[in-house]
Amino acid sequence: EAHDNAGHLYLVDGSGYLFRAYHALPPLTREDGTPVNAVLGFCNMIEKLLGDLDDSHRIDGDGPTHMAVIFDAGRVTFRNEIYAAYKANRPEPPEDLVPQFDLVRDASRAFDLATIELAGFEADDLIASYAKAAEARGMKVTIVSSDKDLMQLVRGRIGMFDPIKQRRIGETEVMERFGVAPDRVVDVQALAGDSTDNVPGVPGIGVKTAAQLMEKYGSLEEILAHADEQTPKRRQNLTEFADTALMCRDLSVIDVNVPVGIDPLDVPLITRDPPRLAALRSAFEEYEFRTLARRVEASGGGDGAPDDPVAGGGDARLVTVEEDVPEALAMSLAGGSGAALAVGDAYLAVAADDGRARVMPLLPGADPGIAAVVSAAPWSAHDAKAILRRGRIDGPLPTHDTMIAAYLLDPRRRGYPLDAIAEDEGISFRAEGGAAEACDAARDAATVRALTPLQEARIAHEGLGALFHDIEMPLISVLVSMENVGVAIDVGRLAEIRARVGTEISSLTERIHELAGGPFTIDSPKQLAEVLFERLGLPAGRKGKTGYSTDRKVLRSLEGAHPIVPLIGRYRELVKLDGTYLAALPDLVDPADGRLHTTFNQTVAETGRLSSTNPNLQNIPVRTEAGREIRDAFVASDGMVLMSCDYSQVELRILAHCSGEPALREAFAAGQDVHAATAAEVFGVPLEGMPRDVRDRAKAVNFGIIYGISDFGLSEQLAISRADAREYIATYLARYPRVEAFVASTIAEATEEGFVTTLLGRRRAIPELSARTQQQRQLGERLAVNTVIQGSAADIIKIAMIRAHRAIAESGTGARLVLQIHDELLIECPPAEVDEVRALTVEAMTGAYALDPPLAVDVGVGSTWLATKS
Repeated sequence: EAHDNAGHLYLVDGSGYLFRAYHALPPLTREDGTPVNAVLGFCNMIEKLLGDLDDSHRIDGDGPTHMAVIFDAGRVTFRNEIYAAYKANRPEPPEDLVPQFDLVRDASRAFDLATIELAGFEADDLIASYAKAAEARGMKVTIVSSDKDLMQLVRGRIGMFDPIKQRRIGETEVMERFGVAPDRVVDVQALAGDSTDNVPGVPGIGVKTAAQLMEKYGSLEEILAHADEQTPKRRQNLTEFADTALMCRDLSVIDVNVPVGIDPLDVPLITRDPPRLAALRSAFEEYEFRTLARRVEASGGGDGAPDDPVAGGGDARLVTVEEDVPEALAMSLAGGSGAALAVGDAYLAVAADDGRARVMPLLPGADPGIAAVVSAAPWSAHDAKAILRRGRIDGPLPTHDTMIAAYLLDPRRRGYPLDAIAEDEGISFRAEGGAAEACDAARDAATVRALTPLQEARIAHEGLGALFHDIEMPLISVLVSMENVGVAIDVGRLAEIRARVGTEISSLTERIHELAGGPFTIDSPKQLAEVLFERLGLPAGRKGKTGYSTDRKVLRSLEGAHPIVPLIGRYRELVKLDGTYLAALPDLVDPADGRLHTTFNQTVAETGRLSSTNPNLQNIPVRTEAGREIRDAFVASDGMVLMSCDYSQVELRILAHCSGEPALREAFAAGQDVHAATAAEVFGVPLEGMPRDVRDRAKAVNFGIIYGISDFGLSEQLAISRADAREYIATYLARYPRVEAFVASTIAEATEEGFVTTLLGRRRAIPELSARTQQQRQLGERLAVNTVIQGSAADIIKIAMIRAHRAIAESGTGARLVLQIHDELLIECPPAEVDEVRALTVEAMTGAYALDPPLAVDVGVGSTWLATKS
């Protein structure tokens, strides 16, 4: 029997909440050793939900009158009878999570919420059945979950609320996510599959393509019936996997007819009366959640207090600032569940679990008090590397870094200031009780504490956990160590090089002026264009708003047209080297140790590659004589040598691995010059006596595939016609069909999904693929292929750095990692320990990832960086 305005039932995905809570907080145990971090996170999340849905919401009918928490009863359900491999890819629950299953259910009951589970059925099925029953009883229903599978239930009186993104989900949002109405979501899932649940779907069809097919044909059955109207490959897959698609739909359909044991109207009303609050406080005390217990006692309900680790949104919360000395601050943190840190010019601030922010004044330069604080308890920060550098230490590592997390979640941002990231999440704090700089640091620490669990949940949801916890976070200590150690440089040698370069610049200037018929400012594009295109009458290139272009491409096109052109190119090269390195590097040397201490940037490149600043050591030219001379000024300390360990053609090996191209794999396996082998395959030129220019053409095409080069780009690089360049690329792809298939499938998947993924799981969105202009779409295609290759190489070198740093530190050899430049590690090492360090580093680098063909490393040793290459 239906009742009008019978109430509003909230159905909370308890299993989703549980796993989100577990991954959001660092390890935490009671005094008896029982792990409780997931229980604490779960309680905070429920308290947050209840706090946001107060009486004023219920009066206008928006908030809940009843609430139930639904759990999975076990891993085996009726779906395993349909498909034995359903969810077979899911790992077993973490060992320290299992004891918390029963505790979380007890916690739900402590909140006086109905706690529901049923063996043989997933939580999704119970949620669906209760939603249907409640709707039939005239109730409004909100499903509290971020599980996309539940979106098929949205209709009429049934909606969703995503607690991660803090937004309501109706039919419009389902259309945005799946491209179809909720009642057709299962058909899309049947075609696209779901790797999370090990649901296979139809190969080559993603959500976007499935939605397009649904729009045209209306149902899964009609799509399968019209398979012969598709492209040959799609026709084959739809025919071959028709039964699989139908099975996948059976797996995806949520059962709305589970025999529910409680009438929705009998789900307990949400009340916050004193007796029930007393029981809740007692439960919190039993779990040893003292802050939550105090909050219940003081406020009579959830109030979104500052120590709520998942609270976001609403008005700015108040942080009370207290000043302390390092020893007292460290003691106050000892044994605690964790703290968020922030550092300013004058203060270090700590926001722990008691709702206050303590600050300690920092000494100028390296402050030893920082080591005591970071060693006292698990900690998190925004740019943890800056805190460790300020203390001139490289550990212990933080449990979370909000800057790095934000970078992984959205690598397209142009920067990651904490205030902007917090604003996106609706997190806002104000601080009182201290100096302005102390309050700023305290506010930042509180912000980090509130932001951390939200990011952890999203990282887990996006499948970025391993990349974040196993690569990016451990890398922090490696980078801190390299920045602290620095690299020695011979300032006298730089001065010699600069004097010689200065002489050549003067000579070039004189000769250029002579050829131009008079003096002019060579560095002025406007004056140079006037000389080239008006005074000398050379053919003009591109013209923009400021006049004719004189960039490198234009100068290359003019080579041979006039003797002034190559001189201008050489002049520019030397002036740039002089300003960027020869003049700048000596001023950046630390007078205390005579070494350069560059800063490595972990959150800049969308591919995941590291960069460096002050100085930028990643872009020192390697192919010019002047660039090589600069490398000769990087030297080993007294009594040491430098060792260069450089991956051999790692990106081409990744291309061979990803594509499975036999010819490339065989060339690597045979130890051949892979560019010569490519030339032999593509151009039919024997390996013996191969002309250098033929090999160079093959090399350009090899790397052109990696970097997504166009026929125009290749024609520019090789100074050939676009038609010839197009033929080179076509011939290459014809000879390497699996490379062509890899490129095509990468672009197709990126177009459908909107992003690409590296071998290690790094994601990069490619919105250019859906741009209106063909030029932008072609750029997106190049970015998609390049990101998979270059991004995987970036991830692998990071793993290599972590392994090498650890192995060298544990060896006790006295060696130390001093630089990372793209695919190369530079190590300073005692001469007597070269063999041991070489073996350790090569093993660390080759074992970083199981590629086929395997990773290989070239090693050189010398007194200077240049000497390691000879």
